[in-house]
Amino acid sequence: MADWQKSLDRFFTETEKADNEPKLSPFEKFISDAAVPAFEEIRPALEKHGRRVVVRSSASSAVITVFDGTTEEIMYRLQERTLPDRRLPYAQVRMRERGGLRLVTVEAMLRAGNSDYHIEDLTSQDVINSVLQHYMSRVKLGR
Repeated sequence: MADWQKSLDRFFTETEKADNEPKLSPFEKFISDAAVPAFEEIRPALEKHGRRVVVRSSASSAVITVFDGTTEEIMYRLQERTLPDRRLPYAQVRMRERGGLRLVTVEAMLRAGNSDYHIEDLTSQDVINSVLQHYMSRVKLGR
């Protein structure tokens, strides 16, 4: 077989191998590398204080839900939002409103202030800071 034929065979073999390897979007990579590890790091700290914590994830979201007994204190879900120049995760935060009678949902960016950052800039620590900021401020208001 001529060298060019071997080269062509090698090209198609490598192309097929690359096509079969799973490719993660930046958001999926953020979910697996930052969000879920952050949620799993928070879990034992909340469980130490008698909370039940449920962590779920998929390619399109990651969720941590915290219960005090059978009462949901907070549900914090990360999803992806498309901005004009990039895509960023944002949080849907569900908690009890004042007096604890009704669940309300708000949206928030992971970092306070402007959204002048990229998904690659976000770390597990950013996720932890956001979850705890919402948990400690909003759960207290719901009581």
